[in-house]
Amino acid sequence: MEGRALRALVVLRVERGTPRPGDAAIRRALQEDRAALSLPPADGIAYRLAGPYPVELEGRALDEYVAWEV
Repeated sequence: MEGRALRALVVLRVERGTPRPGDAAIRRALQEDRAALSLPPADGIAYRLAGPYPVELEGRALDEYVAWEV
């Protein structure tokens, strides 16, 4: 992706009806994705969060959130 900075994107799932992932969990997941992409760690990641989206996975009712770096 020449000319474009690679950025992390993650999908987080929680049991339906429970609180959304907290800021620390979102930032940790984004840092883990940066590592998987061979990107250096970033201080103070700015992100956006979308969701919840109700999903069912293996018979479990979950809320799904998508977070991405901006």
